[in-house]
Amino acid sequence: MRFFAFLLVFLHHTLSRPATNQVAEQITLRNTFATSAKFSVSLFFLLSGYLISTLLAMEKELTGKVHLWDFYKRRMARIWPLYYTFMVLVLLIGTAVHRILPSAGAVVASTFFSGNWFLIIAGANLVGGLGILWSVNVEEQFYLVWPLIAKQCERRSLIWVSTGVILAAYVILIVLGALGIVSDVALRFNPFVEMQFFAAGALLAIWLPRDGLKVPASIRILLGSTGILLWMAGTHFFGSTAPAPPPRWWMPAALYSCVLAGCLAIFLSFFGMPGRFIPKRILWLGKISYGLYVYHELVLTLMPRWPTAWEHRAIFAGARLCLELSIVILVAGLSYAWLEMPFLRWKERITFVRNRSV
Repeated sequence: MRFFAFLLVFLHHTLSRPATNQVAEQITLRNTFATSAKFSVSLFFLLSGYLISTLLAMEKELTGKVHLWDFYKRRMARIWPLYYTFMVLVLLIGTAVHRILPSAGAVVASTFFSGNWFLIIAGANLVGGLGILWSVNVEEQFYLVWPLIAKQCERRSLIWVSTGVILAAYVILIVLGALGIVSDVALRFNPFVEMQFFAAGALLAIWLPRDGLKVPASIRILLGSTGILLWMAGTHFFGSTAPAPPPRWWMPAALYSCVLAGCLAIFLSFFGMPGRFIPKRILWLGKISYGLYVYHELVLTLMPRWPTAWEHRAIFAGARLCLELSIVILVAGLSYAWLEMPFLRWKERITFVRNRSV
């Protein structure tokens, strides 16, 4: 599921390029899919909400409590080495490639995991190559708060808190819609909006059996397809590719209702999928998905542009996409082996509930 979510983000950034060799109807369908694929980041959030809530609940069952400091150390070991290495890398490359060089304010904000707020306030023009880190910042804000809630709340209380977080997100969406603040920046980078996905993941952790759902492959395909179509429908009717008339106050809430329903459908399409159906190479790509996500936009930005005539031919566009994806996988794989692995091995020493092998 992690690799699938990354692949959609990758397609969002690659398919967003102009396609001058296609007819208008195809461009509309392509743009709708490419735009809606950005909501796979929200799928990441829902998955994080599920995993963190499940692991904290299992830790409490096993040891009698949530060990907050150990939790924070585990998150530091998983997130910080790659995160800060990437920041240094962007700054070094930015001295030669000025279009990716972030402003001082963006560097300070990203250093303290508040780059998403900087994006909302200052806009995307000043963040340079650090823009991709906005979702990691939202994740870190969730990691800071949610263990404190899980430590204090029992199952019933956690249901009420999670439901309240989701309702609060839609109140905020309605208020923003009424004020006419409906830009993608104001909505997507807003942690109070995105927290609904973490909360939905927490509810799934409470309600679903931990060993997964046993459903036919045809139902899984139907659920996954339905999820993508819900994202596309929300984007087409209520989002950035919606018709020209001014947005109504309820449109942001309607858009995110489609996004949330789509995330739930896609999650359930993967949940409990038998391991024998998943190639080991795909599992490995899921392991390195954090690096895939962090590095991919930098790779896409630094790739030299091909001759304009080539972009009119599908075979060259497909070859370029495969080349870019291969480079991203290579970079992320090396990062996982040389940079992340030592910290992940140390992280296992303070892990109470094993999630998966390093």
